[in-house]
Amino acid sequence: MPENYSQDEPITRRLHGILKDYPDGSQILREILQNSDDAKSTEQIFILDHNTYPSNRLIKPNSVNYERANLRLGRYQGPALLAKNNTIFEKRDFESLRNLSNSKKKDQIDKIGVMGLGFNSIYHITDFPSFITGDKYANFDPHKWHFLGGIIYNFVDEKLFEESPDQLAPFKIPCDETCDNPFKKPFKGTVFRYPLRDYTESEISNKIYKPKEILDMFHNF
Repeated sequence: MPENYSQDEPITRRLHGILKDYPDGSQILREILQNSDDAKSTEQIFILDHNTYPSNRLIKPNSVNYERANLRLGRYQGPALLAKNNTIFEKRDFESLRNLSNSKKKDQIDKIGVMGLGFNSIYHITDFPSFITGDKYANFDPHKWHFLGGIIYNFVDEKLFEESPDQLAPFKIPCDETCDNPFKKPFKGTVFRYPLRDYTESEISNKIYKPKEILDMFHNF
C-alpha cells in the first residue's frame, strides 16, 4: 500500500514565504545541483521535456473531492523540467526532503545545504514535484488537491506501472531504457520531475512558466 508522504507544516503559505528568500531563474538549477552534490552524485542532467502525456490511467486521488482532483491531476502531464542524478535515496534523504526547516542535513557537516531549504526553490515553477529513486515513486501535493499532501509507492512491488502507466510514463525518457516497461526493477539513480505551472490558482505562486522560460534558464545557467 502507498504511504503518506506529505511535508510536515501547513505548507502552501510556508512555501510562499520561503520563495521570497530563494531567487527565481537559473538559481533554481544551482539549488538542484547543490542537492545532488550533497547526495554525493557524480552526474547531474537537466532535461526540458516538451511532451504532453496521456492522463487516462493515473493514480486514483484520495482527495475528498475525487472528481475535481482527478481532473486536476491530468494537468501535470504536460511540459516539465527533469533533473536526473546517479544517487539513490537513503531513508534519511526521504525524511530530509519532507521536512521544510528541520532538515536531517543539520547533523552532517560535510553537506553543503545545511539549512535544507534549497529544494523548495523548485516551487517557483511547479506545485506538484515528483520523483523516482531506487524502487520508489513519490510526489508532494502541498495544496492537498489530490493526495492529501503526497504519497510514496514501491513501484516495483506494487506494480504501479501496470496499474497506472500514465503516472510513470513521463519518467521513461531519462531512464535510458528501450523496453516498454523500465519500471520492473529499481532505477539506479534519482529523477525529479517538475511539471510547469500553467494556471494562477496556486497559493504558492501565481507565476506561470512556459518551456521557453526554462530554456532561458538553461542558457543563463
